[in-house]
Amino acid sequence: MLKQWFRAGAMVGLIVLGAGCAAEIDGGEGEEESAESSLALRVLNDIGLNGTHLNGTRLNGVRFNGVRFNGVRFNGVTLNGTKLVGTRESDGAPVAGIDFVGADIEAVLDDLSSVTVRITNIAERSGITYYTVKYNAGPGLWVNVCGDGLDAIAMRGTWDTATGAYSDDGSKFTFACQGAAIAKCAEWGYRGWTAEEECEKGRCESRDLSYFHQACIRMVRADYCGDGVPHTQTGTAIDVWDALDIQSETECSGMSLEAEWTVGGAACVKHTRWKGLGGSNPDRDYILAHCPERWAGGDSSCGGSGSTFDTANGFATPLGQRRLLRNASFTTNVSPLL
Repeated sequence: MLKQWFRAGAMVGLIVLGAGCAAEIDGGEGEEESAESSLALRVLNDIGLNGTHLNGTRLNGVRFNGVRFNGVRFNGVTLNGTKLVGTRESDGAPVAGIDFVGADIEAVLDDLSSVTVRITNIAERSGITYYTVKYNAGPGLWVNVCGDGLDAIAMRGTWDTATGAYSDDGSKFTFACQGAAIAKCAEWGYRGWTAEEECEKGRCESRDLSYFHQACIRMVRADYCGDGVPHTQTGTAIDVWDALDIQSETECSGMSLEAEWTVGGAACVKHTRWKGLGGSNPDRDYILAHCPERWAGGDSSCGGSGSTFDTANGFATPLGQRRLLRNASFTTNVSPLL
């Protein structure tokens, strides 16, 4: 699948890697840990540039029951996919989609305090509803919570900012900013509000993509142990694929298998995404100290034909336990930061 995406208004360049093999690349991306952060969306041709950030904003949940427009509360607000729907309290009239432009919504910050955000624009692109969301930073000053030129996707549920764990009690949703892991995985095709069919020997089953979306978030951040600790650096190229062919393995990428991924992090790790100077490998050492059973090293069974990643072996495996994604990365990345 050719990803025709852009980075903050700039087209990503195309470089030919070899006969019949092409990938798009560009440089690093900057991330901030604040509501004003400007997070760039960059994607290669079947190879995505990842970063450590779970979401591009300090918003940690938006209340379904905290939506109002011109002082009139909206009732029964929920999500139909990524589109907000509800009714108007004053007359019970249905509201949906662009009816929410101008709506003020109560959001929860990382420290559990509340802030009011406003939807200033709504647009649908490629089956996803995008929201421009701003907060009041002073008299007459409204600031985009995701950064200038970036939109958010409304995703049901919330993610723990420390552990990366997903939860959904039906009362909140997340405005996931473009360029950070939650939105990025949805844009790669792992749309947690939909399902895809998987077939094996004439039998077909519907696969809930919310599981693939959760596994993708762990993968993007190189959250090997599934404890919320990322082991990657912004702008690192990775190749991603799955058994449903939502994403396919890139030929001739020059990369090697890094890991297989579940909703709880890496099921097995062949090599880390980054190494330190002088042959050190703090990320490998972290795995050996915190989740040693996940370090595969030279074990050929990781990524092998017996993995539940393959439809032939994993068709009957519950998605919460199955190896859903694989990724490859270069083995030559050396960081002076490690």
